[in-house]
Parts: sequence; C-alpha cells; structure tokens
Amino acid sequence: MSLLRRFDRVEIKVKIKRYDPLQAESYFQEFSVNEPETASVSSILTKLNEREPLFDTEGRKAKKIDWECSCSQKMCGACAMIINGVPGLACAAFLKDFFKEEQKNPVLQLEPLSKFPVVRDLRVNRSQMYQDMKKMKIWLNNSAIVSEKESEAQYESAGCIMCGCCLEVCTNYSLENTFVGAAVMNGAYRVATQQKQGSNRKQFIKENVKNGQGHCSKSLSCEKVCPVNIPIGALTSKMNRLYIKGLFFK
Repeated sequence: MSLLRRFDRVEIKVKIKRYDPLQAESYFQEFSVNEPETASVSSILTKLNEREPLFDTEGRKAKKIDWECSCSQKMCGACAMIINGVPGLACAAFLKDFFKEEQKNPVLQLEPLSKFPVVRDLRVNRSQMYQDMKKMKIWLNNSAIVSEKESEAQYESAGCIMCGCCLEVCTNYSLENTFVGAAVMNGAYRVATQQKQGSNRKQFIKENVKNGQGHCSKSLSCEKVCPVNIPIGALTSKMNRLYIKGLFFK
C-alpha cells in the first residue's frame, strides 16, 4: 500500500524554478502544500496562486507563479513543463503517479521546458515550432485527399497538441540547428499523405525528410513522453517510405 493511498492527503514540498526577465539568473523557490493523492500539478499551481499573500517555505513573500494553462483537459498542450525531471502536462500529472511508500519528505520539482526561451517562471515561448511549420510549408494548397489506407494514421497524427514534450527529450533538436523535430515531422506526414500527386508533393516530401527524418536518430524518446500517445516511430517510417518511393517512381 502506497503512502498516498494510506493517507487521504499528503504534505509535500513544491520546488519551482523561477525566472524574472528583469533579473540575471533563475532560482528555485519552495512552497508547502497539503493535497489529496488525486490532485494534479495544475490544480496545485492554481491553489498556490490563490493564496493571498503567497509565502514560500522560508516565510518570504513570493510573487504569483507564472505558468500557462487553457483547457485543463489534455487538449491544448499549454501546460507542458518538466515535472520531476520528465516533460509532461501539468493537467495530466497527479501526485499518486510520483510518490511511493518508501519516499520521505516528497518533493515535487517543476521547471520550464528547456528547449524554448523562458518568458517567466514556467511559461515558455514555443513559437519556433510554428515558424518551422511555416518554413517547411506544412499546409495544403488544394483539397485534401482522403485515403482509406492512410486514414487511421492520419487520424492519429492529427491528435498532436504541439506541447513540445517531444522536442524537450530529443537529443538532436535545438533552436540553433535545422532539425525541426517530431512535432513538425508529424504535421508533414499528414500533409504529404493528403496532397495530390505531382512535382510539388515530391519536393515537399524531399524537403521535409531532409530537415526532419534525415536528422532523426530514432531513439523514440519522443514517443515515450508524448501525452497523447502518437505513434511517432511508425509515422516517421511511413514518411521515409514515401520519400524512397518518390526516388524510383513518378
């Protein structure tokens, strides 16, 4: 029986990495909370910000915690952050998932995603993903083709919420290189399989494989952390297959 199931509520420390653009460096600040095992990280952050005033564990008055949230239903991806070392959605992470019976003085550590510029505290600027989609022309120029063969994979691909968790764990992705990462690759597959045959489609696939799949080392860490369970490995293989097919067939 776990510690959290034995007690209805648990006293934990919430350690948050804070950043103020007007200050030189980020720092950690701890807060105490007493919540049931079913509490989500997003609900904990909400309740902390409802405290008036908000004090940390050392009794110092603290500023409200800046973080992003829209739906609280694992649909928008806005609340993505690093939770105890692993990227995930604050609305889909619960205390019972992190703490075991043998743990004493449990600490919940929250940090912003490190692959994007930090705006403040846990809020980051993920606009680079959309800039990459624009660069790779991830859109349809004509009406979409619905293929029964590809429909299931297209549906799975459409579930991407652009949270950025996949890019956080990717060792090949950074803002400085040309690799666009799994989120954009996922969109490229969907457009490639919905486009009409022609030279534009072939060039689209070529460019996206060049800047996407061609730089992927296939560790599939992205697939493991994807909060909506998109089969990124399978979609990558399908895109590669389209590229190879285009080399030999018109």
